[in-house]
Amino acid sequence: MHDETYKKLFAFPRMVEDLLRGFVAGSRADDLDFSTLRKLSAEYVSDELLKRHGDAVWRVRLRGRWLYLVVLLEFQSRDEPRMALRILTYTGLLYEEMVRNRTVKAGEPLPAVLPVVLYNGARPWRAAPEMRELIVALGPELAPYQPAQRYHLVDERHLAEDDLPSGNLMTSVVQLERIGAAADLVRVVEALQATLSDPRETALRRVFLDWVRQLAERLAPSGGELPPTQTLEELKMTLVERVAEWPKQWLREGVEQGVKQGIEQGLAHERALLRRQAALRFGAETASRVSRAVERIADPEGLAAAGDWIVRADTGDELVARLTQLAEVRDAP
Repeated sequence: MHDETYKKLFAFPRMVEDLLRGFVAGSRADDLDFSTLRKLSAEYVSDELLKRHGDAVWRVRLRGRWLYLVVLLEFQSRDEPRMALRILTYTGLLYEEMVRNRTVKAGEPLPAVLPVVLYNGARPWRAAPEMRELIVALGPELAPYQPAQRYHLVDERHLAEDDLPSGNLMTSVVQLERIGAAADLVRVVEALQATLSDPRETALRRVFLDWVRQLAERLAPSGGELPPTQTLEELKMTLVERVAEWPKQWLREGVEQGVKQGIEQGLAHERALLRRQAALRFGAETASRVSRAVERIADPEGLAAAGDWIVRADTGDELVARLTQLAEVRDAP
């Protein structure tokens, strides 16, 4: 799913522009002429260079000269130790293709290349970003003869929240990679609606629409498939309606399993699920307070109501207050 989705997303100039503006170029983005941003076709890039599924090469004008952007997608559980070598190979192949196709004329300097690696693994990326770090050091005399190149890494799951600019599509990509609870999808869809308001971006909206649907159905309880939706607005309304019901379905499924294994064991399972959902939405400290409240709730209906509040509450303090009140009502004779 990731390979195909990212390949589709990064076929759009808007995605590449937001990547550069928000996560790569920083203040230097103002020097880029995004009206010149173009994806290179096979006419300019060899099949050997683009044989990896999803990788792409773009070019854009930087202060009147071409800058070539090589975007590599790395979707595996851990980093690639020799990524710097792969980047160096890509750059060499790209330059050879430019000379072969006479994109660069004899006597002209080669254009600059900016390699960017997008990584979505759960573990932080630790591979060397610099080619020199992969080569054995034999003293300063030989250092000038060794290849030197860096790549820019976007480690999606380990970016700080302060590093996620609002109104940026790449921010939505990062947030979707981090989705832990179905309720979070609604907020991402709302942001996408605002960011993708241009009628000319219908195709890009469709890619995000399909991705969010896949994530929602993966998070849904069994039998929780979503009805067909054609727009982000329709999807948001569907999620608002369905997500509120999912905790009850999870609890019902858990209680049914608990009947077989013992009612108390089933209720303990549901309390653990509620604690996990609370932690995903509001953090570990709130989850600890939620745990104390739900321990006082000893019936499936009460826990189902607690699940409702995890979805509906806006803050951790509101959630704890609601669950404490719920527990008191359930304790009452």
